[in-house]
This record gives sequence, structure tokens and C-alpha cells, in this order.
Amino acid sequence: MSILGRTKVAGIPAGFKELQVTLGDVTLNYVVGPENGLPLLLIPGQMEAWQGYKRVLPELSTRFHVFVPDLRGHGKSTWTPGHYSYNICGNDLKAFIREVIGRPALVAGLSSGAVLTIWLAANAPDDVLAIISEDPPIFSSVWPRIQEEKFMCRNFEVAIETMGGEEERDPAKYLAQMGAPTEGKSELLMIPPFIVNFISFLFRLNQTLRPNCPYDAPLLPFDIRTGAKFLSEYDTDFSRATIDGDLSKNFSPEETLKRVKCPMFLLWAGATRHETWGILGAMDDDDLQRVMELVNDFRFVKIAGQHAIHMTHPREYIDELVKFVDDLQANNKLPSQKP
Repeated sequence: MSILGRTKVAGIPAGFKELQVTLGDVTLNYVVGPENGLPLLLIPGQMEAWQGYKRVLPELSTRFHVFVPDLRGHGKSTWTPGHYSYNICGNDLKAFIREVIGRPALVAGLSSGAVLTIWLAANAPDDVLAIISEDPPIFSSVWPRIQEEKFMCRNFEVAIETMGGEEERDPAKYLAQMGAPTEGKSELLMIPPFIVNFISFLFRLNQTLRPNCPYDAPLLPFDIRTGAKFLSEYDTDFSRATIDGDLSKNFSPEETLKRVKCPMFLLWAGATRHETWGILGAMDDDDLQRVMELVNDFRFVKIAGQHAIHMTHPREYIDELVKFVDDLQANNKLPSQKP
């Protein structure tokens, strides 16, 4: 299906298989595509499972041997409350490359997954050919700075409060507490209740009529439909670890970036700052400048818009990723793309 068409949350793309692998104390669920080139590991962000990449998987799989795991605490992978950190998840992925992929790979990721691309480049350099980091909160998500980023923290807190209990999860409870900062005001502009109620109605009706594809409600965009699925199945302790600093424990962004020797391509969604709520986005101009100063083989492109570029701007995401790889290939920085 064209990426401009309606991508379903349910189902597995043609040519892909869904598998699982046990790596130490965790079992990771993942999908893998046909062997059509260099291995490409795609790392979802926090509150995202492999389905977040469904709009780009068919086309990417014609050029690359694509692998997309669910991180621990997400999707069908093992939940490990109390054991979520960049170092722990990074070692999961290091083992995944060595035991599942079996050779050095291109590595791309979103958000916390983008931070993990940087972790892998620094801590598993022999396993990484190049990294594509999609809007990484490389500084903003790290404690203690994250305490200052009120809007980012609030989004995680709302997920914990509305999805962290033992009762059945209802994404509408999360949406009902979501809001956006507006210039000159300290209070958030909340999603109107009638919109939340309408979205909730669509999901309930769809789940009744089409239980085999419960999240593919009509009229709703892909990111809303996948978001509902992801909220229903991820361990909110991952978000607690982000706020409390466990996620970034024993992780130095500066020292990690200094050790990145492979080519790095950063896809930046842009960001602004609010006087009350802090950063609106993942990286501000100063953060971007710090990365540029710390990584030698570095380039970036700005694709202004929402954080999850591969979901909301799939055409631009594919084009920029392929162009980056082609440039590396032309400059003899990559092995042959033949498997």
C-alpha cells in the first residue's frame, strides 16, 4: 500500500515475519523483512512498538533488510519494572544485533530510540555502520534537566496516572488530560471533551464491529490509532524511570556523543521554549549545537512538525534516510548493499 493511503495498525506487512528472541533476562518481540540489502535496525521510541514504523516498512524493505524490535516494556516484549535504563536497553539491542542480525547494521531510532542509536554507536562501534537519530531528547530527557522540562514530564506523568493502574486501560482518560501550551499563558489548552468523547466512541464502536482490528477506527489518523494501541500495552514504569532519572542513570550524553565515530545523521523536528512549560519538542537550538560540536562525522536536516517524523512525514523520512545511505555508499563509507 502507498504510504499516502490508509495504513492499518492491525496485521503484518507483506514479506515480514513477527518473531521473538530471548536475550538474557528479556524476550524481545520483533518483525523482520526480506533480505534486500544492508541490515537496518529501527528502534521505536518510548510508548511505541514496531507498528509505529508501518507507514515506512514496505518501501524501506525494498532497499534494506529491516528489523524492528519492541523494546523491553513495550508491545509483546517482556516487562521488567524497575529495570529500565539507556544502558540496559542499549545492551539488549547490542545483543540483538549480534545474535539476531548477525552483522554490522545501519541503526535508526526515534526519541529514546534515537538516544539508543547514539548509545550503540558509542558502546558497540563494531556493530554499527552509521546512525540515523530521529529527534533525540539526548539532553532534555536526562536527569536532572528533565525536572526542568515541565511539559515533557507532564506527558509522562499523565500516562502513569491514567494507564498505570490495574484496571482496564482506556486511552480516552489519557487524551482527556492532554493539552498544549499557548504563548503567554501558564495553563494548557486542553483537548475539548466532545473531541475526546467522539474518539472514544469511534474506538468502542470499532472494537465491537471489528474485534480483529480494534485500533483501526474510521476517520482517525494513523498516529492517533497507533497511539491508542501503544498506550494500552506499554509498561508505564518506563515513564516513571524517565522522570525519576533511572532511565539516564550512569549515562552521560556528552561522553557518549564524543565516542561516536561512525557517520551520524540527525532528523530534527525543531523545538521552541515556553516560559512555564520548558521545551516544546525534544531538542532546542542549543542542544543541536552541542551535538554538532561533539560528533565529527555529523549532518542534520530539519523536518518541522511533529516528533514522530516517520509517522507524520513518512515520505520525507524515507527520502532523507535513503539519500544519507546513498551518500555514504558513494563515498565508500559502507560495504556493498548486497546481502
